[in-house]
Amino acid sequence: MINHPLCLAHKHMQFLLIVVAFTALATAYIAEYGFKILPCDFCLYERYVYASVLVMGTLSLKNIFFSGVRGIIGQLIILFIGMIITFYHVGMEQHWWTGPASCTGVGPATTLEDFRAQLMQIPRPRCDQITWSILGVSATLWNLVLQAGLAFLASVSLYKAIK
Repeated sequence: MINHPLCLAHKHMQFLLIVVAFTALATAYIAEYGFKILPCDFCLYERYVYASVLVMGTLSLKNIFFSGVRGIIGQLIILFIGMIITFYHVGMEQHWWTGPASCTGVGPATTLEDFRAQLMQIPRPRCDQITWSILGVSATLWNLVLQAGLAFLASVSLYKAIK
């Protein structure tokens, strides 16, 4: 049995994931509505990850089917999917690759109707530009570090629960 401070019982781990997911979502909404930092499309996808972790964590505390190891596995799957999305977003910001055209800029309008549709859209920041940095590091990269740390802690907790 692992006896280390990082090893949390599964209920404590699920509670930690709920608190961190809620805090991440609250931070994102405060940044958007309080400081007018608009999210790009991939930033919104990353919010869905935290909302899913929050829902799965709540279910795992209240529902017998998702309790214990199943809840941790569900949250780990969600975190790994989030890490893939966030890594792709970091790659777009660092210009390692190009993202979808809808997220990296609007193409030229070929017809008058396309031009009108582009004018009527709410302007969203481009996914390949850093709109918010903390201590000189992109908030997206901080998000990736946070998700990787949570996945590591959840993995250790899962290992402890299985062992």
